[in-house]
Amino acid sequence: YVRKGASKYFSTPDVELRTFLQSLHQRKVIFTNAPEESAKEILTLLGVDDLFEAVLGSDFLQNQVCKPEKKAFQMVLDHLNVKPSNYHRVCYFEDSYKNMCMGKELGFKTVFVKSTTMDQEGRSRSDLLRLFDAVVDKKVGMSLRQQ
Repeated sequence: YVRKGASKYFSTPDVELRTFLQSLHQRKVIFTNAPEESAKEILTLLGVDDLFEAVLGSDFLQNQVCKPEKKAFQMVLDHLNVKPSNYHRVCYFEDSYKNMCMGKELGFKTVFVKSTTMDQEGRSRSDLLRLFDAVVDKKVGMSLRQQ
């Protein structure tokens, strides 16, 4: 959970992540419970900030709702003009089980990104594979600064 001050942790852009994101020709949006400024800082450090159409976070949600609340998802989908008949076309990447469950309930294609959150929420890989469309290992190729 890196928020403001991410430059303390990251030192170089992630070329592998950039290449992967560029290979996806769909719209790309960040939906986070964090403030947009924090998310944008991390995207800039990763060297991928220009690949996202929007960053929608706590400011957009007016600090009134957050993931996994259905209303938060509805606000984002409405803002992006995604109709319920197209929810099945949304590919949702997430590292929180409880957040991912709402995406699945809405009919999204779900890709669970393994992280420490998985362990904190008490879920195994087999649990996740039964529920979601895909489970991938967290992979960030950029260098971490020495602590």
